Amino acid sequence: MAIHAIVVAAGSGKRFGGKKQFALVHGKPLFAYATGVFQSQKQIDAITLVVPRREINRTRITVRSLGFDKVRYVVAGGRRRQDSVVNGLRTVKGRTGIVIIHDAARPLVTGKMISRGIAMCRRYKSVILGISVRDTVKRAVRRNVQETISRQDLYLVQTPQFYDLRTIRQAIDRADFRVEYTDEAAILESLGTPVHMGRGDQHNIKITDRRDLKFAEKLLK
Repeated sequence: MAIHAIVVAAGSGKRFGGKKQFALVHGKPLFAYATGVFQSQKQIDAITLVVPRREINRTRITVRSLGFDKVRYVVAGGRRRQDSVVNGLRTVKGRTGIVIIHDAARPLVTGKMISRGIAMCRRYKSVILGISVRDTVKRAVRRNVQETISRQDLYLVQTPQFYDLRTIRQAIDRADFRVEYTDEAAILESLGTPVHMGRGDQHNIKITDRRDLKFAEKLLK
């Protein structure tokens, strides 16, 4: 069963103040860290990078210079995350297999997370990773607290996410793309397709602003 990873690095970085996926960390662009982890996993057969159209050539040069020979495709992203994922999925060959979707803005993904997710995906077909909410959660409107929400069944969801290829293709074909989905699991949820929650990692942070980048730099060192 072929396993294909799609690394999504197509964001505009409005909150970051620039395209964070190309920010240099210890001499390498941020997207190279997650890509490098997938490159090193024996189970991964191929990788697709999804980047802004204007960055395709620069990305290909970086990929060659770092020896990422599993990166078979570098394609342009779309207006929304879901459009970028669809563009990436178009490069996946065959009818069966597993596709892993990961945000380049999470550079601290580990091989253990990937292996665990693949094993779970073989059983459950749709698997996401998350960490349970530890803090008290309150809903506030215009800074006025309305209620305290039980944290018992709440999770903070991460990537990578793991999908049986047929399952994710069928979901995307059936989904209402007038709706903006925050992740691929939301597409499956909207169709009533079961999604299994696996254990994430607290260190697998998403780089949103420059403070996050500084923290990640220390961990990546």
